[in-house]
Amino acid sequence: MKQLGFIKSKDLCLEIFPQKKPKTIFYKPSYSSGNGTLQIEKLFNKRVFSNPKPLQLLWGFIEIGLSRNDTILDFFAGSGTIADAVMQLNAKDDGDRKYILVQLPEKIDKKKNKTAYDFVKDELKANNPTIFDITKERLIRAGNKIQADNKASKIPKDLSKQDFGFKVFETMPIWEDYDFEADEFDKQQTLFNEITLTENDIKALLTTWKTYDGIALTCDLEAIDLGGYCGYYASQKLYLMDQGFKTENLVKLLEKIDKDTNFNPTSVVAFGYHFESKNLRENSENLKSYANKKQMDIDFIIRY
Repeated sequence: MKQLGFIKSKDLCLEIFPQKKPKTIFYKPSYSSGNGTLQIEKLFNKRVFSNPKPLQLLWGFIEIGLSRNDTILDFFAGSGTIADAVMQLNAKDDGDRKYILVQLPEKIDKKKNKTAYDFVKDELKANNPTIFDITKERLIRAGNKIQADNKASKIPKDLSKQDFGFKVFETMPIWEDYDFEADEFDKQQTLFNEITLTENDIKALLTTWKTYDGIALTCDLEAIDLGGYCGYYASQKLYLMDQGFKTENLVKLLEKIDKDTNFNPTSVVAFGYHFESKNLRENSENLKSYANKKQMDIDFIIRY
């Protein structure tokens, strides 16, 4: 005789579920956009941004979703509140959080936001005021304020390990004939005064070139000592950016190619303005004709 099994449905006990309508935990007076506006006004002494996110709200998000060593990406940076919040939290708990902000150079409407337009135009001296100008200035002022407030506190903290600086990367359209041959360049034509280039200008140019050459922004260039002259190396590319590269430095370069198994430059890129024309020709000929022990073909590239 077959035994029949039966399945009996049963409603779950409703008592185990909450009987109140759930509410967001992100509902506090300090989370209002009005509070964010007040924070901006205190930082700039005027209202340069409409409805910015308040710091307290972003502190909550960061403390919930990030560890003390994470990186946060804000693809619509706006007034830069994310960066401000990250710097403040790092100063508070000695964290090593990092931020990446993305902001289009959106023009500020003079009619709709005259206060912001005049501020960027008159105080920041920008010819074409954009939202990015406010973002950048917010980061500068926020970092300075954190350090000043800490210094003025009763028990100042050691913030020497905190980084309140930042780098700005800008996408630029590739200009026409960007890949011209150096031999075609009119050396008598002056595009800018290379003597006035600062160390930061050289670093910016070096970053631009390495990115163009396919080296990731996150890849650090290694400083290479060539008999007192410093070159910069990564991904089989060596950059010669500074003045003063002489014959003895070239000899050191050739020796290093032969002896250092971890040094294998297939391209040597020279900043043409910092070399004499005669030296450029000699360096190019010597690198190409030198029978290095690794049997590598080495290109000598001149850029201006």
